[in-house]
Amino acid sequence: MVKRGFLGRAARWLLVGVGAYFAVMYAGARLDWVAMEEGSARSAPPPAPSTRVAGAIHVHTRRSHDAIGTEAELARAARAAGLDFVFLADHRDAGAPAAEWERTAAWEEGVLLVRGQEIRVEGVGKVLVDRLDTAVVSWTGGVESLLARVGRDSALAVVAHPRGRPSDAWRLPGAPGMAAWEVFDFADVARRRLASPSVVYHLVALVGGELTGRAEHNWLRLYRDGFRAPGVAAFDSLWAGHGQERPAAPDRTGPTAVGGLDVHPRVRLPGGRLFPDYASSLRTMINHVALDAPPGPDPVAAARSLGRAIRRGDVFVSFGDTERARGFRMGMAAPAHVPPGGATRMATGLRVEAGFATDPGRVAYRVVRDGREVGWWRGPGLSRAVDGPGAYRVELYRYSARVGRLVWNLRPWIFVNPVLVRPSAEAG
Repeated sequence: MVKRGFLGRAARWLLVGVGAYFAVMYAGARLDWVAMEEGSARSAPPPAPSTRVAGAIHVHTRRSHDAIGTEAELARAARAAGLDFVFLADHRDAGAPAAEWERTAAWEEGVLLVRGQEIRVEGVGKVLVDRLDTAVVSWTGGVESLLARVGRDSALAVVAHPRGRPSDAWRLPGAPGMAAWEVFDFADVARRRLASPSVVYHLVALVGGELTGRAEHNWLRLYRDGFRAPGVAAFDSLWAGHGQERPAAPDRTGPTAVGGLDVHPRVRLPGGRLFPDYASSLRTMINHVALDAPPGPDPVAAARSLGRAIRRGDVFVSFGDTERARGFRMGMAAPAHVPPGGATRMATGLRVEAGFATDPGRVAYRVVRDGREVGWWRGPGLSRAVDGPGAYRVELYRYSARVGRLVWNLRPWIFVNPVLVRPSAEAG
C-alpha cells in the first residue's frame, strides 16, 4: 500500500511537472512586452512595383547526395503553395553524373526552377550560385576567382549559412561582390531551437502539426524571437554607416537580404509523402522580388531577370500567409518613391512609408536604422518622418491582442530590405 501510494503521488507530480513545462513554454512563446505608438491609418499605401513574384530560395532535390525529393514533386508543391519560382541549391557528390547539371533553368508546372548549386569555398564559407553549367563539388581558388566565374556567366552569388554551424559559417568580415546574404536560414534556426530547453515542446508541436495538417504553422513558431538574431545583426553591420558616405553616385552599397529554407527531404513515409515535406516547407519562408516586367517563356532569360532583380534589392521576406503578404508595399516618400534596395538624399519631408492595399488586420511595424531599433508603430499603415542619414529597414509583425505594453502572440511576418538615406546635397 505504501509503495502504491508513493507511485501514485509520484505520477501525479510528474503530470503536474509536465503540465507546468508545457504551460510555461506555451505562454513564453506568446507573451512580449513592447511599447507601440499609433501608426498611420492611410488608405493609400506606397506604389506597387509593376511585377512582384514570390518564391523559395535554397531548396534541395535528389541531385544532392542527402535529399530524395524530385523536381516534379517540388514543382507541384510550389504551384500548390502559389509560388512563382524556386531557387534550387543542390550540392554535387563527386560521383554524380555531370549531365544532370547542364540544364540551368526550366519551367515546370508553371513554376520557374532555377537550378543553382551550393558550393563550399575553401576557407571562406558556403555560397549559393545560380545557372553555372558545370557542377562544382568544392571551390579551392578563393572567393575572387569564384566571383569572376559568376560574373562571366552573368550568374548570382548568395552567402549561405553565414551564421550557421562553425563548419559552414562565413569567415570574411564582409560580403564583397556578393549579391545577397541569407539572413534567415530556416534549418539553422530549427537546429538552434531544437537544442534549447523548449525542445520537447517544439517536437510535440511539430509531430502534432504533421498529423493535423498544420505543419507549416508550427515550423513558423520556431521564429518566436522575431528578428533579433545573429544573422540579422551581421546583415545590419554590412549596411551600417553607409548613409554617411559620399560616393560619386548614390547607389546601394550592401547585399540583399534573403531567406533560405535549406530543406532536404530525406525520408519517404508510407503513402509516398516526403519528410520534411515540400508542401509545408514552401508555405513558411518566402522571398518577394520586384521585377521590371513579367518573366517570359525562356527559362534562362527569366532566371537572369530574377537574378538582376534580387541584386537590386527590392525584396522582402515573408513568414507564412504568402498571398496576403503579396499586397505589402514599402519605400521612402521623397520627391519620387524610393523602393527597398534604393538610395536617396536626406531632405525635408522625407518619410518611411509602408502599408497594404487592403486591411492586414492587427499588425505592428518596427523601424530599424543602421541596426538599431527606432521604435514600434501599430498599423494598419506606417508613415514616419526620417530623422537623419542611415540605412532604414522595416519589420512587420502580427499579434492577437494587446493590453498596454503586454502583447499576446506577437509573430514576425515581413522583413524588408533597407533604403539608404545619404546626407543632403547641401551637407556634402
